[in-house]
Amino acid sequence: MDQECLVDVKRRKERMIKKLYWRLRIIKLSLGWCWKINLGDLVWYRGKKYFVANGARPESWRLAHLNNEDDGWVKRFECGKVWTLENIVGSFKSGYRFYMGYWYNIWIREGVKDWMKSLPIW
Repeated sequence: MDQECLVDVKRRKERMIKKLYWRLRIIKLSLGWCWKINLGDLVWYRGKKYFVANGARPESWRLAHLNNEDDGWVKRFECGKVWTLENIVGSFKSGYRFYMGYWYNIWIREGVKDWMKSLPIW
């Protein structure tokens, strides 16, 4: 092999290792989502189960099919995650899709920049 070909093989190998590293890191980050309430999760609220439909308010969840004076919005601390395998796997998948869809390619190209470290994604 000539020198140019060896350099190309080395670059491909480094890129493959970087992709593997970030996939494993994303799996680890996504596992953290399993213990938190996320959009689409089934939660307990006042003894009944509801799906989380919206989380745009920082201190509240909007629960699907809950009729209250605030269009289904409730304080986050009043909700508890329903601990089923389906709910836990759903949370993991939500995290994995989030990181793979929005961050994976950025991290492959640029790594983690200083401004990213302060985001609530870790």
